[in-house]
Amino acid sequence: MNKYYRIYTVFSLLFCSHILVGQASKTPYLVKGNVSDSTTKKTIEFATISILDAEQKVIALTYSDENGNFKSSDISEGSYFINLSFVGYGQKNLLFKISSQKPVFDFGNILLNSRVNQLQTVTVTGSKQLVEQQPGMLIYNAEKDISNNGGTAADVLRKAPILNVDAAGNVSMRGNSNLRILINGKYSGQMARSPGDALNMMPAGSIKSVEVITSPSARYDAEGAAGVINIITKKGQQSVSGTVEVVGGNLEQAINPRLSVNRDKWNINSTLHLHRFRNKELTELDRTTLENGRPTGRLYQEITKDNTNPHSSGDIQIEYTPDSLNLFNFSVNGWLGRWPDNSTQRNRRFSADDALLEEYQQSATTQAPSKGFDLNLGYTHKFRKPGEELYLMAQHNRSTDDFNYISSQTGLERNLLFRETNDNRTNNNEWTFQTDYILPLDKSGQHALETGLKAILRNGGTNYNVQESSDSNPDVLVPIGSRSDQFDYRQDVVAAYGQLKLKWKNGWALHAGARMEGTFLEGKQRIQNTSFNNEFWNFVPSATLFRKLNANNNLTLSYTKRISRPSLWDLNPNANSQDQNNITVGNPRLRPEEVNQTEFTYALQTDNDVFLNFSLFTRKTNNSIESVVSIGDNGVATTSKQNLASNAQHGLNFSTSFPILPGWKFNSNANVRYAKFQSGALNISNDGIAWGINLNSSWKLPKNFSVQVYGDYDAKSVTLQGYESSWLYYSFSAKKEIPSKKLTVTLTTVSPFGQYISRTDVVRASDFNSTLNNRYMMRSVRLSLNWEFGGLIKGTQSRKISNDDQKNVKSGG
Repeated sequence: MNKYYRIYTVFSLLFCSHILVGQASKTPYLVKGNVSDSTTKKTIEFATISILDAEQKVIALTYSDENGNFKSSDISEGSYFINLSFVGYGQKNLLFKISSQKPVFDFGNILLNSRVNQLQTVTVTGSKQLVEQQPGMLIYNAEKDISNNGGTAADVLRKAPILNVDAAGNVSMRGNSNLRILINGKYSGQMARSPGDALNMMPAGSIKSVEVITSPSARYDAEGAAGVINIITKKGQQSVSGTVEVVGGNLEQAINPRLSVNRDKWNINSTLHLHRFRNKELTELDRTTLENGRPTGRLYQEITKDNTNPHSSGDIQIEYTPDSLNLFNFSVNGWLGRWPDNSTQRNRRFSADDALLEEYQQSATTQAPSKGFDLNLGYTHKFRKPGEELYLMAQHNRSTDDFNYISSQTGLERNLLFRETNDNRTNNNEWTFQTDYILPLDKSGQHALETGLKAILRNGGTNYNVQESSDSNPDVLVPIGSRSDQFDYRQDVVAAYGQLKLKWKNGWALHAGARMEGTFLEGKQRIQNTSFNNEFWNFVPSATLFRKLNANNNLTLSYTKRISRPSLWDLNPNANSQDQNNITVGNPRLRPEEVNQTEFTYALQTDNDVFLNFSLFTRKTNNSIESVVSIGDNGVATTSKQNLASNAQHGLNFSTSFPILPGWKFNSNANVRYAKFQSGALNISNDGIAWGINLNSSWKLPKNFSVQVYGDYDAKSVTLQGYESSWLYYSFSAKKEIPSKKLTVTLTTVSPFGQYISRTDVVRASDFNSTLNNRYMMRSVRLSLNWEFGGLIKGTQSRKISNDDQKNVKSGG
């Protein structure tokens, strides 16, 4: 494995170096400048800069960075217009000329006025780098990836650097699934409930970019040990704009309309997502129980799941900008869906000498409807002093989730042997209040102090009622008092942070800060009359040292400490035993885990559209929350979350993006890491090397055709009690644009040469060995029709609340 990884790395470096040398000999035509507010003189981030020819056709497109700077090298000799625009500001058109005598044109500082002047609509057809580097994060510009058309947010994250999305839809960063996913910088109750479901409820066409934040600053909640993912959505800039997307395929169908209205000081954006997809899995479980190293029995299961998941979501965002110093924003997001988990099983149990002892069929019918909404209200005030800003935010989230199943066991002659029902309803209700203040420490605004306060008031509960039949009378259900209860849970979090941002003209920058968080927990099982109270405080420091070597090269060294609180789903004591041989149960006594992470990054980003990023990282997790499998005397496996382990990971990430030929681009992400898990309580130590690589290549062809090839391979990776085998995901896409109709047609096929993607989970302990062979049906074809009306679509910019304070992987029940 190491040999191939070294070969790949050396090849990529040599190839990129060849491109750089080859392109260095050409005339470096370059346009650059800076964009600022005419009133406050504060730089404007994410302003749109379009370069147009004499016929007003856009030939290049870029955006201003966090310092208001922009540059573009996608032009040749000639005369052009530059168009600058940003929501709430009037557009500006300027004439300029590029020649061999003046290959670099510097506009200097360009001021935009807050008044809105309506100009002729500009159709943007330029290009932007697929991956970009910012201090502490990588940005994946999803709107530039044609294979995302017609897909979901899960498809988008699968192609983002450093991230991994497996065949089951689980997202991880550098082998750690403990991360937070935000939407436009704000917390989403829908995402907190189940990230996998929420990503499938978000159309890829609504996503502008993905920020992969590997070293979150003190401004972020301390949760998210692996890092933070921030999904930036699109919004309209012209008076009326929008898109209508229709998706049809063998596994999914969707309708995704978006509408934006921009009138003077108002900007209104709304989206709707109607989606239906099929999820089919085939599983084989082979588990052998042991005593003193010798087999005592064996369980073999064949499980089939084939479910259709209809769901919908929608949101509306309203921004009001009375002037360049004030911004009010309001948003509401709601969701509604059904997530059935029906299954059929064939179970066979064998003796120590492999003689068949028992054989029966089992079926489970599961209803899992969910619904909820998020409300956000925010106010932003920019002071006359450049860079001085105040943010006030409030948020309310409410959701209801059911998980009800009926499980039946029948003999080979279809005679009923056993029945069980479990009705479980979970409610979650929370309020969040937050304020942030930025104080510039010098006239240039390069040095600043940022402080903030936050309070999260969260309460929830789950009611669960279990009934079972007896062996003598399987038709009659009897309530089981020991497994029925009402679990009430309350979690309040208060936090304060401060961080210093320093930036010098010699290329050095330092972001250093700390966050103090207090957590207050209460839990009670009413019928069993048991309760617990817990209170703890966490000091969370972070620091990032940045060195800009020159215009294209930079280095970053960062340290951050993170924590992860258990969520209601991890704490829920209701046992999910729809499969009587494999039970999952929450643990109300879980405590937070604590993580320390250090990262060193080198980044190269040239004017010739070449991007390279190397990251060395080390991460140590104490009191780690891990899924632990144990075997009872009856051979039944019980899985629950436990604070019984620690883990350490050390690794390297490599990302690159560059043009091979005009119109032909290539990008890739690779990673290799060493992981070690230890648990003194369980007497377990497991370690190993894991690696993965993805390749993505796209070609622009004549007559507005484009094609793309994508592949992702992940090698075997270790877990606390075993390992997960390798797996491969790949897709092909073709796109046809019809500019006169503003219509785009995209055809994508996933895994066309194999119906299923396979992955094996192996779990071992002193008293059992278990092998779970999973096959996920992935072979699909989808056709997407996207019609755009109105003008330019760009990303939303207002600051929102981001409750990234819980570790949350939803499990049934």
